[in-house]
Amino acid sequence: MSSIYKKQETDSSADIDWLEKAIVEEHIKFYDYSHFNNIQEISIGSVGNIFRANWKDSDTVLVLKSSYKLTVQEIVNELKIQREVDFHTNILRFYGISKLRTGLIHQMNKYLLIMEYADGGTLHSYLIENFNRLDWNDKLRLAIQLANAISCIHNEDIVHGDLNSYNILVHQNNIKLTNFGLSRKITEDSHYDEIFTNKLGIIPYMDPQSLYSMYKLQEEIKPYELNSKSDIYSLGVILWQISSCRRPFYPEGIEYDIDLVKEIKKGKREEIVEETPVKYSNLYTACWVDDPDKRPNIYDIVLSLKELETE
Repeated sequence: MSSIYKKQETDSSADIDWLEKAIVEEHIKFYDYSHFNNIQEISIGSVGNIFRANWKDSDTVLVLKSSYKLTVQEIVNELKIQREVDFHTNILRFYGISKLRTGLIHQMNKYLLIMEYADGGTLHSYLIENFNRLDWNDKLRLAIQLANAISCIHNEDIVHGDLNSYNILVHQNNIKLTNFGLSRKITEDSHYDEIFTNKLGIIPYMDPQSLYSMYKLQEEIKPYELNSKSDIYSLGVILWQISSCRRPFYPEGIEYDIDLVKEIKKGKREEIVEETPVKYSNLYTACWVDDPDKRPNIYDIVLSLKELETE
């Protein structure tokens, strides 16, 4: 057996032990799965399913997030990141863990993340459904809340790594950033390099440098690693989407492909929506420039958005 596979097995065992110990010592609250009622599937994702459910006999609605395609290492990574930023009002709250015994071969245990429920769904669907009622004040408020959430994680030296309008929820018309499965500490050593490189997200939101690396459109010594400026690029696309209430580049139902990647490499970006405040469009176009070093930092973005709010 190669040293790579041995390391994966060791990491998996260590991560399971960490998780189980955190539950036993009550650092993480454990929810008995049998106490959930009225369980309803609300989303099917690429790495798992999301359910809503009532806790015991109460009216309290919680979210159960399964991650059947993620390794335990990735689940533990998400938990550790989530706990560091759980205090921010625009980050979806993490409540604890549940465990579902599947009854399949080896009686494999499924860990379920128990999260805050967001009644407005994803930002993607929220923008489409509320297109006719959102004015610029509403859109600017959403933009500021999102930028504040990203500022929070960057303050903690965390890179999200998978920002898109599907990983942002809306609760009572307020932003809730979620899905830290691909996030990591900026100071993390190479232990997480495999998690943080060559992970395909949703093409329009991905740092172009990462796209060029993954699709081998440029020569490089090693794969491009996502960083805080990758989050900034993603934010720029989302700021455009907030202004337009549209899916970037392609209509609903059309899959993104390598042709779009090639167009992005040639400089293709979305068109500015009519009547967008100039300072706002200047801000998001600065975020999505090709060169990461020329993108603004999140603190300057927050400041610019707040200045727009006072005008």
